[in-house]
Amino acid sequence: MEQRAKQILSYILSALVILSILAVSIWYDVTVTAPKRYQVRYETLSSVFIPEQMNDVTILYFSDLDYGTYMDEERLSKLTDTINSLSPDVILFGGDLFDQDAPLSEESAELIQTYFSSMRAPLGKFAVLGDFDYRFPELPELLREVLFECDFELLVNSSVLVRNGGSGSITITGLDSGLYGNPDISAAFANVGRTGYNIVLSHTPDLAEQVPVDLTNYMIAGHSHGGQVYWGVGALYTPEMAELYFRGKHDIDDQFILDISNGVGTTIEDKRFLANAEVVLYRLKHNEYSD
Repeated sequence: MEQRAKQILSYILSALVILSILAVSIWYDVTVTAPKRYQVRYETLSSVFIPEQMNDVTILYFSDLDYGTYMDEERLSKLTDTINSLSPDVILFGGDLFDQDAPLSEESAELIQTYFSSMRAPLGKFAVLGDFDYRFPELPELLREVLFECDFELLVNSSVLVRNGGSGSITITGLDSGLYGNPDISAAFANVGRTGYNIVLSHTPDLAEQVPVDLTNYMIAGHSHGGQVYWGVGALYTPEMAELYFRGKHDIDDQFILDISNGVGTTIEDKRFLANAEVVLYRLKHNEYSD
């Protein structure tokens, strides 16, 4: 009987040791490793509206840099290397260049400019503004200058055609932030045709409720960080304008997909759990027939 009790106690102690090691490992990953780790998510966009000339063109999307509080030069350098290693044809940035609590300085703006300038995309680099980009009256203009110097075209309620050496093209439509910005759906879609392929770029995912479904083929957003620390029934970060659509993919009226990225930076706390920092690489595919 005594021997049996010792065996049970030994099992309990072993289980406690294993659980303790597991808990420490998870906590270390959440607080140290995960915030600095960039996952690459691969997606394929297929449609009869994607012209043959755009077949196999790759579009890289990243959002929520949140530079200045936790995102520093070391992380930005690693992010830039990750992006360039994928050799995208097009780069899209989804807004929030600086973190909400980060002090602004010419030094940090110049540093971001250096790294963003080194991001290579032969068919163009495009961006929209996020809610953190409106926290100071002078900030949007500063960001316009930084992005301009980095060859990023800022899309504020406007669209642009992207071509690959021919007449065939896709459209990228950029919306102003739904939080603190001034999204103008009519202006943004004014030059969007019904027979082309249109990717809508928005910082705030809840704007999916407002875009015209007949002019939208795919919508990409960020803003929520995927909750940053996510435990199924709650999350660390739950911002406005990511309440209807918080994370993951959503089928909007059986017409288009809304794809919400977890972003690359962190805010409030430098932690990530079940919401990996990510960049997304989309590959375009021309389909001969409609699904």
